[in-house]
Amino acid sequence: MVILGFNCADDKRIALDFIQANSATFPFILDSSEAAVKTGFNSYKMSGVPLNYIIDKEGKIVDIWYDYEKGHKRALAALEKAGLNLEGQ
Repeated sequence: MVILGFNCADDKRIALDFIQANSATFPFILDSSEAAVKTGFNSYKMSGVPLNYIIDKEGKIVDIWYDYEKGHKRALAALEKAGLNLEGQ
């Protein structure tokens, strides 16, 4: 499994401050270029943040949702649907 952050909407300093304040340890793409914005808002249908995707190993989107969910039930269900064995987690 790979966790990747992608931010094409915020000022780089704001994004870096958020990453640091939340002790994020996974890699992030911080790119506000026209191509990145087009990819985020057109190809991936972004309209707000945080937007979460579970993408399977074939590159197909399994689930998409906005915001944080206590207990991560939706994320765990999507990860299992994508083929990740979460038994014992």
